[in-house]
Amino acid sequence: MDERTGPGIGEGPAKAISVSLPEGTVRALRDSAGGRGVSAIVAAAVEEHLRNQATLAYLDEYEREHGAFTSVEKQEAADVWARAEHREGEWREAV
Repeated sequence: MDERTGPGIGEGPAKAISVSLPEGTVRALRDSAGGRGVSAIVAAAVEEHLRNQATLAYLDEYEREHGAFTSVEKQEAADVWARAEHREGEWREAV
């Protein structure tokens, strides 16, 4: 944690906030939460969303400074991503 800016995404003590969701979404969320609890699922989803937004902003800035990614670079990144997802799937099956 950077003491000048405060906690980053996923860091720091938990804070209670109020969020409004459609009734059906709340019901499905509670049904699927199990032992993890609704707060843990919501926190994970929000953190993933924020990290994705930060990644997109970084990639936009990178392309502005260095030019657009080539089709070869994009394919290499897609290949790395596919291998990572495959390994994650194997890990989940082993658990």
